[in-house]
Amino acid sequence: MYFKHIVETGVILLALSAASMALFFSIMFFKVVSIVYFLVVFFLTYSVYGMDRLTSLEEDRLSHPERTLFLQKNRQAFVASVVLSFSVSLTLSATSGWVVALIPIAPLAVMFYSGKLPKSVTFTKSPLKEQFVTKDICVASGWAFLLLVTAVYLNRPIQVGALLFLIPLLLKLFVMAVVYDFKDIKSDRSSGFLTLPVKLGEKPTKLVLHALNATATILILLLIIFGLIPFLALVFIPAFIYQLVVIQKVSQEAPGWVYFVLCDLEQFFWLVFLGLGVGLIGYH
Repeated sequence: MYFKHIVETGVILLALSAASMALFFSIMFFKVVSIVYFLVVFFLTYSVYGMDRLTSLEEDRLSHPERTLFLQKNRQAFVASVVLSFSVSLTLSATSGWVVALIPIAPLAVMFYSGKLPKSVTFTKSPLKEQFVTKDICVASGWAFLLLVTAVYLNRPIQVGALLFLIPLLLKLFVMAVVYDFKDIKSDRSSGFLTLPVKLGEKPTKLVLHALNATATILILLLIIFGLIPFLALVFIPAFIYQLVVIQKVSQEAPGWVYFVLCDLEQFFWLVFLGLGVGLIGYH
């Protein structure tokens, strides 16, 4: 039962997805498989999302009552797991030189985003996550930043194609961030968070997400055609279909598995698609 509730906090599966995406980048653009880097990102993401869950208990009472109750009852153990995960990530990354300096940015970013830092430091009137779509832009940007961190961690130059890939990547990650907002429409509305589903409604938001998903996929295909990114990026065709299904499935009334499995593990399946692609056509 304890493990079930831990999974439903989302931190484990999101950490697995982020680590999978980091490994995806290292294989796709740098032809490197680094298990240590996979673990660094896994434990760092666990600690970041763990902090986010702990700072969002009040907002989550309406949309995630069971999760909120679980975290309140097991707060000390959960906090300990967050601190331990951050420490493990810091220790593992210390073997990679100055990249370890990037690790403390993560908790500071969470505090900045959630409004826990003094306004004199943030220069904002309200927390970023309360401003229109800012929450989703911050989440998407944070995940996309992994591509640059991967290059730094592996000490590899980042090519023009990889930099251009950031554009469709941001679009796909923004879609990923917004789909979670369907679950939180009631709590976001009551908390004053101006997400797309709150502002536009469910159906118009889904149309926007479908358009962004299609645009991102077209941009990726163009980058492949012009030889700017590896041919294996064709794995984003099944990824396009996967995201299509996710967009259709999400809603206020959607069962928990839609979010705790389909959404949380999206980037894990990117890595699965990449593995299948390598197995079928090799690396070019």
